[in-house]
Amino acid sequence: MSRVLSVIKVIEDIWKDRQLLISLSLKDFQRKFSGTYFGIFWAIAQPLLTIIVYWVAFQYGFRSGPIDGVPYAVWFMCGIVPWLFISEAFSSASNSFIEYSYLIKKVKFNTNILPLVKILSAFCIHALFCLIVLAVAMFFRIMPTKYLVQLLYYMLANIILLFALSLTTSSIVVFFRDLNQIISVILLMGMWGTPIAWSLDTFDIGVQNVFKLNPFLYIIEGYRDAILGREWFWEKPLLSTYFWTLVLILLIIGGVLYTKLKPHFADTV
Repeated sequence: MSRVLSVIKVIEDIWKDRQLLISLSLKDFQRKFSGTYFGIFWAIAQPLLTIIVYWVAFQYGFRSGPIDGVPYAVWFMCGIVPWLFISEAFSSASNSFIEYSYLIKKVKFNTNILPLVKILSAFCIHALFCLIVLAVAMFFRIMPTKYLVQLLYYMLANIILLFALSLTTSSIVVFFRDLNQIISVILLMGMWGTPIAWSLDTFDIGVQNVFKLNPFLYIIEGYRDAILGREWFWEKPLLSTYFWTLVLILLIIGGVLYTKLKPHFADTV
């Protein structure tokens, strides 16, 4: 019961400081590009270049053709765009307590909003890239359908999953800085262990079920369902139930760890 109460307390703190959360997220986004000549251009250029390099490598290097009748460029962008957000948000959120150490030492400041600040800051560029994906899809004559509305659901699911994970990692990083390097390795493995550049249908059912244990598969495939107009999230009840059960477990773990370690943050950062 106390574990559930830890999660509820974290959620209550976030809701209470929601205006501060939004304000800090916007300031964090602006601060990334302050002092540079091209500003936000760098936020767009780097992920765009990453997308182009991977797309050229797979479509022309590995001769990847259309998947399920969808041009490979569109299919690939539907997967790589949410993954770039996941990678950026998770990395920065895991380091949030160290980066905002001056706020950690303020007695009345709710530090549990800091991982979410970094996630929402990264979301600003992610939202722009989602519009770019839609534009590319329409260029290839894939028009938006009624399924597109559930993109908001998958965006929210993505943010909650990232917060659940980063609440744990950000609490541990304060005491074990090497975790940042481990996270980088995990994200690299996750890039190739999630159907971003390859199709899950190339494997038999048994192998597919193993890959479906990866919660980010639910997010990546969900973005494709929304943009390509394939199916609703409630049409895959087992996968949805598994995803939200795992998220709840991760939130409980994160809430408990954060509550136990928080009193020692100020002495360590």
